Amino acid sequence: MSIDNIKTSLEKLRSTLESSGTVDSELNGLLQSLDTDIQELLKSSEATTTTPTSTASEPASDIRSALIERAQGISARLAVRHPHLQPVLREIADTLTNMGI
Repeated sequence: MSIDNIKTSLEKLRSTLESSGTVDSELNGLLQSLDTDIQELLKSSEATTTTPTSTASEPASDIRSALIERAQGISARLAVRHPHLQPVLREIADTLTNMGI
């Protein structure tokens, strides 16, 4: 899985959120926060790719693990309350899991 795949999935999530209009403010805030944090991880990953260091990958791995856990937790909530959004978030969690950030 590549960074482009996760960016595509994030864009799909944003688009689905905008078109659905049925997501409560708490869940919308969680999703936006997750999106922002994933964007930051991707930026740091791209920077690490251009200037690799062994210490930079350790915190990125911890952050990625925390993001995966958050994405999976939000995905479980979506499965019950907003099943039309849940597959997109599961795809993001799976992509993060498979990425070598």
